[in-house]
Amino acid sequence: MIRIKNLTKRYDTVPALNQFNMNIGKGVIFGLLGPNGAGKTTLISILNGLTAFQEGEVEIFGLPLHSNLRQIRKRCTFIPQSLAFYENLSVIENLRFFAGIQSITGATLQSNLDHAISVNQLHKMLDQKAATLSGGQKRRLNIAIGLLNNPEILYFDEPTIGIDPESRNEILETIHSFKKDNKTVIYTSHYMDEIEKICDEAAIINHGEVIRQGQLQTMLHEADDLSMTLEALFIHLTHPHREDFDN
Repeated sequence: MIRIKNLTKRYDTVPALNQFNMNIGKGVIFGLLGPNGAGKTTLISILNGLTAFQEGEVEIFGLPLHSNLRQIRKRCTFIPQSLAFYENLSVIENLRFFAGIQSITGATLQSNLDHAISVNQLHKMLDQKAATLSGGQKRRLNIAIGLLNNPEILYFDEPTIGIDPESRNEILETIHSFKKDNKTVIYTSHYMDEIEKICDEAAIINHGEVIRQGQLQTMLHEADDLSMTLEALFIHLTHPHREDFDN
């Protein structure tokens, strides 16, 4: 589904990603774990064609990214940290506007609208102005807009920042539900409990490199064998000289 080989991205002379390799299969919820500045957002930006890179190869759906960006984008969606809708429009007006931008019409439009509204529990607030929504409801509208093209791959860049615990759990349950539709989800976070709750596989990255990648359950067993929490294992791998973790 996604193949990344020897990917290098530099800002001036500073590497954000350094000979980065990763493979993500179809229907997987894949967690990207790393501290701030690890390269998570840069990677997501590259996969969505928002940032260029200097070296390496990226294939999505078996297609080289650089020569098939438009075709690939039609099959993906990116839900960013920032809220990407118009607060002076109602929920339904926002949904119809962003569907129009993507030229989604007719029966496909109605089907995709119904699905996005249902999955994100927006029925009761369709005529409500987006500005009046709670923090969690705004996040759900953000996700609903991202579902309008019925994507095969969904990228989430830390979507639960700044919301209450109940809304956070609702959003995580929504994201986990995409698995039953065989969608691929790439989820960036530095919250261990979120990764544990929804992901099948994960990669720990730091300083633009993959430190560890594999099945999440394998990582959890490894942490258990070392008498660590997953969070402590994460600290151990990304800061190997620190000793302030459980042992």
